[in-house]
Amino acid sequence: MGLLGKLLRKLGFNGDVPDEWSRWWLTWWVLGTPAVIGSAFVLDFEEWLGVAVLGFLLPELISLLRRDDGLPPLTHFIRHFLPNWFAFPLIYGALGSVSAHWLGFAQPERIGAVMALLGWLTDHFSVTYASPDPGPHMQPESRPTDSEQRLAL
Repeated sequence: MGLLGKLLRKLGFNGDVPDEWSRWWLTWWVLGTPAVIGSAFVLDFEEWLGVAVLGFLLPELISLLRRDDGLPPLTHFIRHFLPNWFAFPLIYGALGSVSAHWLGFAQPERIGAVMALLGWLTDHFSVTYASPDPGPHMQPESRPTDSEQRLAL
């Protein structure tokens, strides 16, 4: 593994493909997903729905209905290969910029950037809250007694 590979692994990216996963299915997610998202910027919403049904919904349904055949749903694909700190901003940013484009905002990329920040904050705080509170009040020797926990009125 080269220096770039080691750096990406350290940052949470995973390049290892599970043996049971279909390589052509993964290739679809790698190529098809950006194509479906990108097409939202050039197609009307109604036209894009057809692309989304074929590019997202149909493969997702196949993945969910045929669970043990090596065809992972997009969510599992993303979870396996991308770290959460990268995936959340990417998803939020794409949704924000596409939505802003459809709604006719002049600078959809700026709304996409704000939404990407929201995605990062959502992930950051979700991860932080999923862990024990790092505050010093969680130290066993500094925990308040039952009577000290009551609010003074």
